[in-house]
Amino acid sequence: MPRIVQIVAAANHSPWFADLCGEVARRGFDVVAIIDSQEGNLSARLTGLGIRHYKVPLTLAHGLDRLRWVAYAFQLPITILRVARILRKEKAGLVQSHIFVANLVARLACALVRIPHIATAAGPRHLEAPFTRALDRMTWALDAAVVGGCEYTARLYEQAGRKHAECIYYGPPAERFDPARTDATSFRRDLCVAAGVPLVGLVAHFYPPTLGPQTPAFTRGVGLKGHDVFLAAARIVAKHFPGAKFVMVGGGSNALGEAYRQSLIDACHAEGIGDRVLFPGHRYDIAEVLASFDVAVQCAFTEGLGGTVEALLMERPTVATDVGGMPESVRHEETGLLVPPGDPVALAGAIERLLGDRDEARRLGRAGRALMLQRITLTRTGADLEELYARVTHGKFSVPGSASSPVS
Repeated sequence: MPRIVQIVAAANHSPWFADLCGEVARRGFDVVAIIDSQEGNLSARLTGLGIRHYKVPLTLAHGLDRLRWVAYAFQLPITILRVARILRKEKAGLVQSHIFVANLVARLACALVRIPHIATAAGPRHLEAPFTRALDRMTWALDAAVVGGCEYTARLYEQAGRKHAECIYYGPPAERFDPARTDATSFRRDLCVAAGVPLVGLVAHFYPPTLGPQTPAFTRGVGLKGHDVFLAAARIVAKHFPGAKFVMVGGGSNALGEAYRQSLIDACHAEGIGDRVLFPGHRYDIAEVLASFDVAVQCAFTEGLGGTVEALLMERPTVATDVGGMPESVRHEETGLLVPPGDPVALAGAIERLLGDRDEARRLGRAGRALMLQRITLTRTGADLEELYARVTHGKFSVPGSASSPVS
């Protein structure tokens, strides 16, 4: 089997990448990883799994918005050469990268050392933004295969002119998200929220609003994960469920993201609802967090699957915005409820519906878990990747026709 090099433009809070590397290694491949050189816990996760890895600068200029491209223009050529040297040193047989910056670096480095490359897009945002979409179109001919992390992203690739894009979901380990094995009370105890108190939660990093030319019009000036919308919906729900509490779990995606998070905390305290809207920061016990929710929410403006898969695996009644790949996991009226993005009234109405009808909420949660176990787990991801690797290494780099999903 060829040595697989996995590359990601991340250094922290990315258990999905460590899980994927571990699953590929479990299937008998020799796996080496390249991650971002920023501080974070991803390196320790990989070490714990026995995955050798390198650190190179992949994400830059975290404190900038409009001028980030200047830093990338100077640094990326150096990074590409460093990655190419690592690939040559490791005698890589195949490279798979994740997240746009890593895709761009990896495909150019692979072209230098003549190694097949698979570009994988966890989410659609780079295809929704003009500059990164143009860069992708200019360079994707270097890829042996392009993979979207949901059917929506695969379709965007084809609409942008790519003849074929695979769809392989990023599935989490099903055994880690098992409601039968999870303490549904521990997170509530940490928050001092009593059993029986309605708890509505959003688990997502805080991404700051951006205004630069790379920002798609429909996300201009808003937090990508919809935290402001969640807060506005919470104010409405609180009028009909006065005992309910609301929790936004996660930290800032960077320094600007943390400042954005703090601004929401300050706004809640200024409004006098600081005891109703809780900000516990980043948590590692996500299964326990989700198990405590009466309703799980994912209200992003742009997204792949977001946190819907984990919420559904935990049988949580889930409300999501009808964007990106989330309708592929949250099927309206079947496994959850969908609402338009940026609509706090509709979001509040869906939350209230599930809080008010616990039988329906349980039905949706059970159906959601059944669908996730069938379609979107780490084991399924590993099987689909193993099949793709075989096709790539045998020279079958593309499949004619429209986008199709190996996990239909």
